[in-house]
Amino acid sequence: MPRRIAALPAAAVALAVLLGACASEPEAPTPAEQSASASEAAATVEPAVDADLPVEVTGDVDPAVAPQVQITTPLTVEETSREVVAQGSGEEVALEDEVQFAYALYAGSTGELLDSSYGGTDARFELGDVTKGIARGLVGSHVGDRLVIAIAPDDGFGEAASQFGKEGVDAETTFVLVADVVRIVPTQATGERVDAPANLPAVDVDEQGVPTGFTVSDPTPPADTVAQTLIKGTGPVITSGMTVKMQYVGATLADGEVFESSWQGADAFETTIGTGQVIAGWDEGIVGQTVGSRVLLVIPAADAYGEQPTGGQPAGALVFVVDILDAY
Repeated sequence: MPRRIAALPAAAVALAVLLGACASEPEAPTPAEQSASASEAAATVEPAVDADLPVEVTGDVDPAVAPQVQITTPLTVEETSREVVAQGSGEEVALEDEVQFAYALYAGSTGELLDSSYGGTDARFELGDVTKGIARGLVGSHVGDRLVIAIAPDDGFGEAASQFGKEGVDAETTFVLVADVVRIVPTQATGERVDAPANLPAVDVDEQGVPTGFTVSDPTPPADTVAQTLIKGTGPVITSGMTVKMQYVGATLADGEVFESSWQGADAFETTIGTGQVIAGWDEGIVGQTVGSRVLLVIPAADAYGEQPTGGQPAGALVFVVDILDAY
């Protein structure tokens, strides 16, 4: 499958730049490097200090509607601090999680709104990769929380703060982030299991339930793409044009030989679905599924790369198992 980096929604561009998001894909670290990096980060990122901050936030917790925020300025902190404005009842956020959250970012010096996702597309970031003050504010919070996070300059954006182009906003500025924690993006499919017909390939999984390959009992190619739900997720229905984040394993149907697995890389696969960015079998099979689902795709050659592809892709009918983690 071709790998593509999805464009960030406009509302998150400024925040993404300051969080250290890259315009190009970095070289993937080895599993050992990833483990060492995560361990080092876990040892150095402490949750923000709980505090009563001079920030008044009113309005319902709703990612679609911006809250009303009043900041007593100038607001400065030497230690990144957090106040839980509304308590959620969901899972606790850990440093290794990818978190979906709505946000509004303010300059503590002036109270000026700098960026907001409310009413648009929520931010989604892996906490181990974000600016330290953001990570400190979110680690230990819970899904459903509304937070006010005062980000100390030492944990902040440094010289990149000047990219806002606002007077009085610089490396020494305390930033204020109001954030509604929407959910923790799962690492694999979650939901109700669905029985599949016996003639379809069976998915092999490891001890953690991660797909590793297939047992093919009937290698006969289908006339049309077959999309069989194996785990039914409870998230939104995927429509054409959405950016979808997935993990997958792909194999040739004739012998079940795996030719690619995103699970073996550093990152899940993201693409726009239903618009010809991937093979036709994926566009047809993923659109209409729900986020959180695990889907088996059995794809004839005509909906894959053909019988004699010229770009090194696998030939003939293919089989994929796809875990749909997120879509927006």
